[in-house]
Amino acid sequence: MRQKGFTLVEILVVVMIVSLLVTMAVPMYEKTVEKSRMAEARTLMKKILESKLRTLDSMDRDTYSSGLFGFENLDVSIPCVDSSSGARLSRCTGSTIYTKDFKYTLLPTGSVSGSTATLANGVCAVRRKGDNAGVNFLYLGELETNANKEKFLCNNGSSGGSCDLYGLDSAASGWCS
Repeated sequence: MRQKGFTLVEILVVVMIVSLLVTMAVPMYEKTVEKSRMAEARTLMKKILESKLRTLDSMDRDTYSSGLFGFENLDVSIPCVDSSSGARLSRCTGSTIYTKDFKYTLLPTGSVSGSTATLANGVCAVRRKGDNAGVNFLYLGELETNANKEKFLCNNGSSGGSCDLYGLDSAASGWCS
């Protein structure tokens, strides 16, 4: 009489095939998730910069200084959290705020490779956690001595993250510390 069921070899082959598929799929999934986080940050950075420039215009100012105003004066909604506990805050205040994945700063400092220009009216973000923790991103509204506007730059940061993951070249120094 023949018994119904699978042999040990058949089960091992299926387990091996499934583990191979999972091994290939997980890194691709993580890379896709990271790219979506970056797209979200990029969109938020552009909204923050536009709001910052509108606020400066309403104040008849050309450039931002840390004592001028903070995130609480901007006309954009930002899902900010407490930097240590991660608890959602009802109001974002100051010139530096945190979201679940990024730290945003209204007053970046640093340099841009291939240029002697200083930064003006940009917004920067630092990846807070994961393999790319510490990677700096800078969204430039303008360079003080350069008419080339709307630049988005990346710096690998101190923790060895990678700008390559985002399809960006590393440029200059870290802008948000």
